[in-house]
Amino acid sequence: MKNLFSYIAKKAKRNKTFETSEEFHFFIENRHILMHLPQFMHFYDTENDPFQVMRANIILQACINKSKMEEEVASLSKYLNDHANFVKSFHEIISELPYYQENNDKIYIPFFSRDLNQIYLNEPEKLLTGSYNALKENFKGTLVDPFDTYGSELYNSHFSRLVKIKTVDKETAFFHYDTNTIYFVNEQGRLDAGIALFDRYIRHPSYSHMLERIKPVVDAYFAFDREGLIDALFTNGFMSNRLLHLIRFHDWAKR
Repeated sequence: MKNLFSYIAKKAKRNKTFETSEEFHFFIENRHILMHLPQFMHFYDTENDPFQVMRANIILQACINKSKMEEEVASLSKYLNDHANFVKSFHEIISELPYYQENNDKIYIPFFSRDLNQIYLNEPEKLLTGSYNALKENFKGTLVDPFDTYGSELYNSHFSRLVKIKTVDKETAFFHYDTNTIYFVNEQGRLDAGIALFDRYIRHPSYSHMLERIKPVVDAYFAFDREGLIDALFTNGFMSNRLLHLIRFHDWAKR
């Protein structure tokens, strides 16, 4: 169905909402950080791809979280003699930072391993000495791929504004309100497919009850039901009569 999704994307209504969003501005303001991380430098020039911007923002926020946690540990170091209050104060301060909840664990720095995240969170005093203290300036050798490591559920967290619809087997459907796009993400956190909603021929799109209207489209995708997916897009107001005609009666659509 990739030909279908590609064609729908070409006919999508021009949407500037994402370009004016907080997510996009966060990326533009902070992407310079990526130049210091060779593994993630390729995200720097992704401003024209909203999903890649969302991925980049997870990495950028992880960098900000890391620096903030290290700064707070240093500022609280005078309270180390009272370890319980030291950790309690640290947790209170960082509680406003975005994180990913994995079972009972909070992941604040998703480009670090689970074990290293737990040291940053539950044994922060270690960051003041030895090899852990060196991570403040030299941490490139400890980086992991956050998407390989934590999978698609990383998008279902405070790091992202994607809304999870459902998971089938090893693929998860998400919706983003600013891009009006359904994203299908695999277990490695990579994009398998995207369906742009509302084509340019729809004069007055309806944005009410979006999640309810999206579900039949998602269900058809997971059922590999191409005709059912087209019908769901049309009957739920995401596709115009004109685009429906173009898809149904052109030779390319049969391939």
